[in-house]
Amino acid sequence: MRIAALLFLLLNATSVFGEEMTGARKEVWTVLNEQVGLDVKQDWEGMKKFIHPKGCFWGDMSPMPDDSSEGSYAYYQKLRATEDKVLAHRLVPVSVVVADDVAIINAYAHTLTVDDDGDVEEVVYRLHNTWKKHEGEWKLLATYNTLVKSDHDD
Repeated sequence: MRIAALLFLLLNATSVFGEEMTGARKEVWTVLNEQVGLDVKQDWEGMKKFIHPKGCFWGDMSPMPDDSSEGSYAYYQKLRATEDKVLAHRLVPVSVVVADDVAIINAYAHTLTVDDDGDVEEVVYRLHNTWKKHEGEWKLLATYNTLVKSDHDD
């Protein structure tokens, strides 16, 4: 059941979104894709340019909201270094709403990972991101990302 639903989302991303993205929505969606790609590659210096100075980040990996301070960013880097290697990833939009200099994006992030034993696993997260224009560029202001559990998860 989960696989069928995921395949439907992957193959019908435009119908899930409802229409082709244009303008500011496409711009911020492209920025999110670039930021996630840098995160997957663990390019921490490259990713810093996307982080808003007043950022607040939260999700399954964080027991409480975290800020964009250097200490929090260093902790995140070490936490990500312990995770399995990402073989592939894909973002599927659910909604992208832009109001002036703020954008709210809801999406699914699909990642295919491999651990040290060679075991491959697909992991899906629900992304809820808030982006804000800061000094003329989209910056990630807030996130709340949660793991999508499958029927066979505990």
